[in-house]
Amino acid sequence: MPQPRTLVISVKDTESVSLGAMAKFGKFQCWQYALAMLPLLFTAMSNINYVFAAAADEASVEDEELHEHIFVVPGTPVRGRTAGAGATAVVAGARAAPLLPPRARCRRTQLQCRQLHQSVKTLRRLGLRFRNSIVAEFDLACQEWKRTLVGTVHNIGVMISMPLMGFVSDRWGRRKSIIASGLGLAVGAFKTLTAGPGWTGYPLYMLLELLEAALVTGTYTTCFVLMLELVGKNRRVISALVLGIMIAAGELLLALIVWLVPYWRHFQLFLYCPAFIFLTYIFLLDESLRWLIVNEKNDKAVMLVQKIAKWNGIPVSRKMIDGIRNSKVAFDADVEVEKEKFHPKLLFSSTMLLKRLLVCSWWWFTAAFVYYGLLINSVSLPGNKIVNFALSSLSTLIAEFVAAYLLNKIGRKFTLLGGFLLCGVCCVSEAFIPKAATTELIVIFLLGKMCISVCFNAIYVYTSELVPTSARGCLVGACSMLARVGSVLAPLTPLLGAWWPPMPILLFGGAALTAAGATLTTPETLRRALPDTVAQATQQQQ
Repeated sequence: MPQPRTLVISVKDTESVSLGAMAKFGKFQCWQYALAMLPLLFTAMSNINYVFAAAADEASVEDEELHEHIFVVPGTPVRGRTAGAGATAVVAGARAAPLLPPRARCRRTQLQCRQLHQSVKTLRRLGLRFRNSIVAEFDLACQEWKRTLVGTVHNIGVMISMPLMGFVSDRWGRRKSIIASGLGLAVGAFKTLTAGPGWTGYPLYMLLELLEAALVTGTYTTCFVLMLELVGKNRRVISALVLGIMIAAGELLLALIVWLVPYWRHFQLFLYCPAFIFLTYIFLLDESLRWLIVNEKNDKAVMLVQKIAKWNGIPVSRKMIDGIRNSKVAFDADVEVEKEKFHPKLLFSSTMLLKRLLVCSWWWFTAAFVYYGLLINSVSLPGNKIVNFALSSLSTLIAEFVAAYLLNKIGRKFTLLGGFLLCGVCCVSEAFIPKAATTELIVIFLLGKMCISVCFNAIYVYTSELVPTSARGCLVGACSMLARVGSVLAPLTPLLGAWWPPMPILLFGGAALTAAGATLTTPETLRRALPDTVAQATQQQQ
């Protein structure tokens, strides 16, 4: 995550003017937060919609009243139960061909998929809920690796997006980066136009998936940085809380949209067509005051200060205006800090710092790997996959408030330790629970998902407090890149279930337990000052 640059003037400089009053949470901040929340909501839906767009059971639709599955023989809707070999399906009172076991049925399902999307109107006349994904139209029923590759390609795009949009944010401003990412959602709408067996089908869909993720997902960090820079240091925890809440809310809203509009082309249009709303942000969203001053956009900074003062009812002195025009201002505390510039040699000069980098990197990788792995596998739980996905997202929402409470109550170390440990125990336990115990499976799964969500929230805070200011941006960025590796690998875990069904969940549990063990090597940082140098960070361990 790109770190905001801070301009600090010595207290000895009598001309320095504090902008602390501009960072008070008033009407202006509320309005800007509301504007930042909308792109976060749409980005959250865009970032995880492949869970439904590339779902595994595309050749069926669910009749909620009869609890039956519908298979479509080319040109004809068929109603019947998905029984074992020898079972028969009934079509409008007539008998159809017997249904085969899953493996033998694969080729037939592939043929059924080709015309499944043509039967929407017929199925609706029968009072059935139509469910479909790209597998039905790109003949992927027998190519599981191609289906799971959709999520992997998307997360590779996320890896590209983070540094790309971070550069745009630092170079041209937070506002322009958010607008560009919001408009990038429109790229996803073109996925609904892909069709056919050639390059205009699956290959084009994958290219658009990559491009959409690369343009859109950087909204997470850009909006977070903007919100962080809007308020003073005592209110910055609000930014992390809002980010987490909007991600969970976006996932819940996605589940609702898919429930109401099950066909993949239609629900993706619902997600992407509102992209042009962000054109209005040219007039509505304001740039970060901190970014304007640091980048010497002094005239625009003066105009923004006057606007903030008017909205929040704060008096603006002539001295403050002159201080901004002369770039002699301080954002936070008017104190000098010990300076230490980062260099790669600095990392290897301290064994302690190198160990912390390894530990934090494993935390980030594990948190992303387990979080997205559980989210993707939530649609494979017994019962309705949309309800299970919604419950998984709801557990994330609850976890945001739990994390905010525990981090300040029992500390960073024990919150992270307990979260990883409990998540690991839940995942390992789930592997040995019989599939017939539906309620127990879902409850333990949701508890594990909530625990890993708490960990994801905690590592943002804990990592930034463990590393020195001189290397914070570089080291936290390196950890974040490893987290993206975890999110890239997570969509591939369903392939392991084909060899042994408990394998994915055991893998998640093992990773979480090792991350819990690594937490024992780090010190508590609650109510401690942020370390500015390697020496100060080393003193934390004592």
